[in-house]
Amino acid sequence: MIHLDKRLACMAGMMTAGGRGIDVGTDHGYLAVSLVQQGSAASMIATDINEAPLRSAQSCIRENGLEDKIETVLTDGLQGVDLSGVTDIFIAGMGGILITEILAARLSELQDKNLILQPMTQSPALRAWLLEHGFAICKERCAAVGGKAYSIINARFDGEKRPCDLLYGLIGRSWEDESEDAEIYLQTLLARQQKVLRGLQQAENADPEKLMETRMVIARLQELLLQRDTKEEHHDNC
Repeated sequence: MIHLDKRLACMAGMMTAGGRGIDVGTDHGYLAVSLVQQGSAASMIATDINEAPLRSAQSCIRENGLEDKIETVLTDGLQGVDLSGVTDIFIAGMGGILITEILAARLSELQDKNLILQPMTQSPALRAWLLEHGFAICKERCAAVGGKAYSIINARFDGEKRPCDLLYGLIGRSWEDESEDAEIYLQTLLARQQKVLRGLQQAENADPEKLMETRMVIARLQELLLQRDTKEEHHDNC
């Protein structure tokens, strides 16, 4: 049986039960294999833009006897992949802007798909794109692995275009996750914003609006973290 790390396990937990998924940028194929092994997915398509990782995925699939349930495709993103019958699309380990480009190329075909997205960078750009194009962010879950913290975004199309302010772009719905990993994720975001503020304060011609926005975001993050601490203390006292 394939053992997934916390990040991939979190993504796997958002799969539509018994559905057919696509793992874009499959790398070693672990996510696709695990989903089928566990019975979470009836079948999977594993894609990658590079031959070497796709060969690794094919080896993993063969070793686990799942050639009849997992198809592999050498392609860039979702190009040329048949999306009919697909319920879920997984995209992980890429920058948020690259993820938006992959989705944008097949935008008209995503209205009935469950999107499970894990950006390594540029999360605000991804969240903003989703809201601007009629996708609702249903939930986010956080995973801390190897000293880094990630948020996994679960989104579905509902046709309603929404504004995305600075704070929501930064944290999305990650604050709703009550796990310790979400605490680490929010603390990481706070530290980054504090570093941005220090840089702005040291700049000779800092943009006053940018300074104000950064201070606002820091204050809201601190407030959210304080609320989490207070809630945790309340639970401990019950």
